[in-house]
Amino acid sequence: MAGPWTYLRARAAAALVVGAAAFGLSACGGSDADLANGKAKFTQCGSCHTLADAGTKGIVGPNLDDAFRGARRDGFEDSTFEGVVRYWIDKPEQNTQPIMPADIVTGKDADDVAAYVAAVAGTGGDLSPARPAEEIK
Repeated sequence: MAGPWTYLRARAAAALVVGAAAFGLSACGGSDADLANGKAKFTQCGSCHTLADAGTKGIVGPNLDDAFRGARRDGFEDSTFEGVVRYWIDKPEQNTQPIMPADIVTGKDADDVAAYVAAVAGTGGDLSPARPAEEIK
């Protein structure tokens, strides 16, 4: 029987593909993204999200390292992660629970945050012990 991590990894991979297709990767920041600005702007996201590179330990929203680690190991490209993060920023009401605040970052800042998260999320070691998964019933 598959454990909860297998199920969560499959759901995350499916969400990545669907989100990236829905958003359209051409709208992402791409090579002109300012990763330093993305990291600086991400700090306001860190009150909810854990991201090791940013040193944030939020517990309300998803742990971004854990959310992207499996898909990264499965060979997904940074551009896919970037598209998914940008989509979540633009349409939080459709993808998150609890609901992420609308317009927390916008425009070029949102592109930079998406590129930053895509570059660093899930690149470290094992799953975080800070927020273990609960079994899905």
